[in-house]
Amino acid sequence: MLGKVIWFHDELRMALIERSGGFTVGSVYAGFLTLGGMVEGGFRQAGPTTLKDVVTDEEVSFFVEADAMTEDEANDLLGIVRS
Repeated sequence: MLGKVIWFHDELRMALIERSGGFTVGSVYAGFLTLGGMVEGGFRQAGPTTLKDVVTDEEVSFFVEADAMTEDEANDLLGIVRS
């Protein structure tokens, strides 16, 4: 599955990925995600997974915290993190 990194916080190692049918939020354990970049992988189920940056071909160890967020929930989360 493909997704777009719409938010990544390097210090918190947290990311929000937009994908078909909703949004996924999770933690980056190893590697780096590029804001606006495309990733490929299994991020529709909670738990550990490996993502691949489509442009750089680099792998990212990722832990899916929530896999079925709506746009409103994603906006609420970003509002909390930014305040």
